[in-house]
Amino acid sequence: METVELKFKYTQAEYVKAHQQYLFASKIITKTSVIVLAFYLSFAMLYFFLSSFSVYSMIALGVGLFGLIVGGAVYYYLPIYQFKKTLKYHEEYNLTFSNASIKFKTSAIDSELRWNIYSEIWENADFYYLIQAPGLYALLPKRAFLSLTAKQVFEEMALSNLKSIRHVL
Repeated sequence: METVELKFKYTQAEYVKAHQQYLFASKIITKTSVIVLAFYLSFAMLYFFLSSFSVYSMIALGVGLFGLIVGGAVYYYLPIYQFKKTLKYHEEYNLTFSNASIKFKTSAIDSELRWNIYSEIWENADFYYLIQAPGLYALLPKRAFLSLTAKQVFEEMALSNLKSIRHVL
């Protein structure tokens, strides 16, 4: 039985990048929403200055600034905060993939999972995302694969168990 073994530890920059890419890939944040917010803020500022600082213009500008702050926090601050405060992201991961299961080992966990807990796999240039549910995924950095052959074997296992690989970003 063929297996693929991965050993890795996340870096903060890597985790933040992966989380930000997931936000766009999952459509939590879209390019359209960013453009709409930019136009809204532009028009709210224009309205604010042209209306001589009316109450409605202040409310419109406040709503736009609130959207900007929340979006910025979700995109920039939240991944950094999650990485720093969640101990599991600082542990070394040892994963062994086979057609039958996924063996998952850290300093605190030693378990064997079936592939069917994941619904699909997403892939981009740097990561594989094993998706369980919206917002819940296992992140596999591609740098952890020791060879191109190991990547190909992993993809074949994933395809045979999950039926599709979705290429994102």
